[in-house]
Order: sequence, then structure tokens, then C-alpha cells
Amino acid sequence: MTPNINYKYSVFREDAMEYLLKNVEQFPKEVPGKISISIFQGWRWVESLEGEIIFADCISPCITAKDLQERREQTVELWGCLK
Repeated sequence: MTPNINYKYSVFREDAMEYLLKNVEQFPKEVPGKISISIFQGWRWVESLEGEIIFADCISPCITAKDLQERREQTVELWGCLK
């Protein structure tokens, strides 16, 4: 059985991840008011009920600091293969 995947939202999330990779060194430590203004195509910083800062558009799966760090590590590994 094939899992139910919404590719449209995967593309939106990937665009947001690429934005973060190019423009953000680290996630903010706090978000005044718990939700920021729109940063990138409806994506914004959000402080979750658990106190975790995430990058989200409230439709696609959010991006956590761990997600961004893992992607950076994968990117470094890939560049090492291309040298």
C-alpha cells in the first residue's frame, strides 16, 4: 500500500527549507507574540505550545531547528562527494 503523500505541500516545505539554508544561520531564541510576520511565502516563525521555535505555514509539515541542521549536514556530505 502506498502512503498518502501530498506532494504539493512537500514542494512548499522544500522551498521553505531552501530559503532557510540560504538566509538563516540559526533559529531565533524566541518569537515576540509567539507568531512572527510572514517571512517567506506565508512561512513564519512560531513558538509552539511546548516552547519550541519552528518555521511553519500551518499547512505543510513544519521545519524544526533539528530538520535544518540535518539538511545542512547532508549538504556538506554531498559537497564532499562532488570534490
